[in-house]
Amino acid sequence: MFIIKKFISLLLVFSLALSVVACSQKNNSSNTNLSQNKQEVIEKREYNYITGKPFADGENKTERPVAVMIDNNKLALPQSGLESADLIYEMVTEGGITRLMAVYSNLSKVSIAGPVRSARDQFVQFVLPLNAIYVHIGTSIYANDMLNFYHYQDIDGLYLGVTSFDFDKAQSAYKPHEHCWYTKSNLIQDGINATAINTSGNLYPAFNFADYKKGPVSLKNAQDATEISFRFSSYADAAMHYNANDGKYYKDSFGAPQLDKETGTQVSFDNFFLLNTNISLYPDGLCTNFDLSQGDGYYFYGGKYIPIKWRKGLPENPLVITDENDDVIEINPGKSYVAIIDSSMLEHLSISGAVQEVEQSSEIKNPA
Repeated sequence: MFIIKKFISLLLVFSLALSVVACSQKNNSSNTNLSQNKQEVIEKREYNYITGKPFADGENKTERPVAVMIDNNKLALPQSGLESADLIYEMVTEGGITRLMAVYSNLSKVSIAGPVRSARDQFVQFVLPLNAIYVHIGTSIYANDMLNFYHYQDIDGLYLGVTSFDFDKAQSAYKPHEHCWYTKSNLIQDGINATAINTSGNLYPAFNFADYKKGPVSLKNAQDATEISFRFSSYADAAMHYNANDGKYYKDSFGAPQLDKETGTQVSFDNFFLLNTNISLYPDGLCTNFDLSQGDGYYFYGGKYIPIKWRKGLPENPLVITDENDDVIEINPGKSYVAIIDSSMLEHLSISGAVQEVEQSSEIKNPA
């Protein structure tokens, strides 16, 4: 009996090993093909892979971008470093509070950023395809597991402390300490040196950018979109206001302009993506679990918008934006904002100027 049980145990272990190897080979094959496809894009066109714009004079074309986790609790406002970021993702974390991930195309753009908060796995899944240097203070267990699985080196304040982060003592007199930690380029560089992170590597476009040499691409069959309001939760709301003078969308948060503490200006974007998916809770009943396989959404640019589809899949896979016929669309170069909300929050979505869409879709509410 003992020999039989031992044989069965060994057989199970062997079967599991084969499954792991098979999955690994499948993923490695997928990653290799993905990397080859991305590399082909890079070799054909040279541009800033986060903005789609031409490189600035003297800009290092092989330098990896930097992604910093930014606090978005009401007590954290105003934040620093949002206006200088090239790309921002916003998603809900715990208790309906959202967090921002500010992506900078190169380290020199991080003059100061914060308050810096902890990592979440939904953000890690956007860090990986960008090959960005990830900067945060602490992690959820799910984010930590994902970083470990991919052997992904990061700048974590729990281990590096004041090597890579500054504590604002004056601000701590009237704010909780977790809202008082900041970072900047030289501090991140110190963390890079301490952890021996390679700052050069394969660079992958954030989107399928249109060729900047040919000018902006018009959105086909687009509707007007000058005022957009939406919610992440009962706690966190947001809005976008289009300014025809400069062609940018200006962001509100919690019913007021979202300002950058360093510049005193309202945060603005060229591209705005509102994506929806199913968001649940992990078994801990606290951390949010995002379905990032695929979904629907909207792409806003130049005071117009179109319905879109999106897909991602594996954590290391890039975000792909398509039209309703599943054809990949070109994204205009510029600074971008990506908001991912739960599908149940669509009932709070309001887009002004889109009378035809309001009449046809219960998902879009006409503002009073």
